Amino acid sequence: MILILSRSDDGSTNRIIDWLFLYEKKYIRINGNKANYQVKKINNKEIIISFYGKEINILEASTVWYRRNGFGHSSFEYSLSKNLLKKVFKREIDQFYVYDQIKDEFKVIFEYINFLIENKIPNQLGSFFKRDINKLVTLYQAEKLGFRIPTSFIIHKKETLLKENKLITKALKDGVYLMGKDYDYYSYTERVTENAIENIYEDSFLPSLFQKEVKKKYELRVFYLKGEIFSTVIFSQQKKTASVDFRREGHSIRYLPFSLPEEIKYKINMLMETLNHNIGAIDLIVDTDDNYIFLEINPGGQFSYYSDMCNFFIEKKIAEIL
Repeated sequence: MILILSRSDDGSTNRIIDWLFLYEKKYIRINGNKANYQVKKINNKEIIISFYGKEINILEASTVWYRRNGFGHSSFEYSLSKNLLKKVFKREIDQFYVYDQIKDEFKVIFEYINFLIENKIPNQLGSFFKRDINKLVTLYQAEKLGFRIPTSFIIHKKETLLKENKLITKALKDGVYLMGKDYDYYSYTERVTENAIENIYEDSFLPSLFQKEVKKKYELRVFYLKGEIFSTVIFSQQKKTASVDFRREGHSIRYLPFSLPEEIKYKINMLMETLNHNIGAIDLIVDTDDNYIFLEINPGGQFSYYSDMCNFFIEKKIAEIL
């Protein structure tokens, strides 16, 4: 049996399950955002869940694919009444404290569940404990292995920012992707302009990641799957609005399969092995002097769009590995 830890809204998981059907592989998919199961019992030897009326020990799976969270608060038959909190705790500050305490308790449970999964199930793709990656540490490791990287700074003072020029800025962790009823909010990599600096009203601001802007020839999205590499060239410089961040014009620019130099493939393999990742999306750019510049890794990165554009059939290959 294959254990898939995902979310109900992850389309890539759906597509891989189509291949699992074709290969007649048994699987169980559990979603962390809208739980389609309930946790019944946890100990060192078993994690029993109720799945569509049937009790299953998920530690009996032969393979696990960590795609997304898999486990959430809704995995347990539990609710905390706000009215009850008001009766027990008279001050709002105390109520918030209780929520924080409960969050910390659940954190221990989720870590323990995933610890058991990753220690008991022999074959693994992805990892709960490797889902978050520090961009700054990754840049350090990449440079140590011989990659060129952008000159990077953490800046939180306006006066310091004014002394630099030709900068871009991006999120230190995950970008903002918030979809609302009337508005959607997204964060992109942005060029730091004089006007943007002038609009910083305070002398200090939240410590942020800035990098020297690299003059790009094109961008590369590389998908890594247990040593196999799928590379897509993205002609982001064809449109001015996509030149800093191609995602602004993602559906109107060209994508083609790309053959990476063996030296770059070797460095990618070394970096993924160093960071102990067996799956992930890697962003590179090629500058106007044909230098390959490493940007970042996303262990849970999207791959289906690039798979479609370049006929990589990555979903098929993942299903075969599982």
